[in-house]
Amino acid sequence: MSQARPHVLVVDAEKRVLDRLALELGQGGFDVTCAESGLAAIELVKARRFDLVVADVGALGTEGAGTIAALKALGPDLEIIVGAPCSSAQDAVECIERGAYDMLEKPYDIEDLKRLLEAAMLRTHLDAVAAVHQASAALVASLSRDDFPERAVDLAAKVVYTTCAALSLALDQGAALYQAASGAEVPAAFIARLAGRIEGALAPVRLSADDAPDLLCTAEGDRFGAAIVAPLRLGESSFGGLVVLRDERLPAFTSQEEQAIGIFAIELALAFYGHKVRRSLGPCAA
Repeated sequence: MSQARPHVLVVDAEKRVLDRLALELGQGGFDVTCAESGLAAIELVKARRFDLVVADVGALGTEGAGTIAALKALGPDLEIIVGAPCSSAQDAVECIERGAYDMLEKPYDIEDLKRLLEAAMLRTHLDAVAAVHQASAALVASLSRDDFPERAVDLAAKVVYTTCAALSLALDQGAALYQAASGAEVPAAFIARLAGRIEGALAPVRLSADDAPDLLCTAEGDRFGAAIVAPLRLGESSFGGLVVLRDERLPAFTSQEEQAIGIFAIELALAFYGHKVRRSLGPCAA
């Protein structure tokens, strides 16, 4: 499967700076999209997901800190680096107070910028690990709930940034499908078809529209850009799959996100076993 590169949104009013960063960051392993103003950046973040932003404080306009806050509201996991000359350092500090990750003096030293971007991505990774642990802890706390499957898939949708998440289960009482309360609703047949991809698999399968365009298209013609399908297993037995999806406007899932969903799927399989045991023991087990 294809490996997604971190996607950086570069915001600067000077075309020469945009051209330089697009070239040098592109050679450094990043996908780059350019915007010439804070308003243009907000519209781009509304339309699709980015991993990182490099924003010149001057290009953000008079409400630079407000623009940073607006970008973070649209993408809470978006890491923003603010570029500023020494004369605008106070403006950059205000941006950090509103959610920016860090600041870097302009003109940019490209190696310093790359190191700062990598550090920001590391924090994103650590946040993702924390999200898995929090979701797993919440699973354990939900074992006695009657709506445990619904709760479980809602928690799965919090592990990584998704358009929708679903559980396809083969339970004692028959097949069942649960979808996250937030996000798009997807046809059951489509989820079942994706879940069928991991029959007998021991690890998650990561798909992108570049690799499997037909597989990520519903019978109704709706298309998705990426998916992770993780098996739910207990020992040698498989009893379903966890499916998370992103629409075409969003970047493909990364290997780190695949790992996070895989860990959560293991925790989820164990939690389903614990839920079944508790239900069989009756109210005193709660």
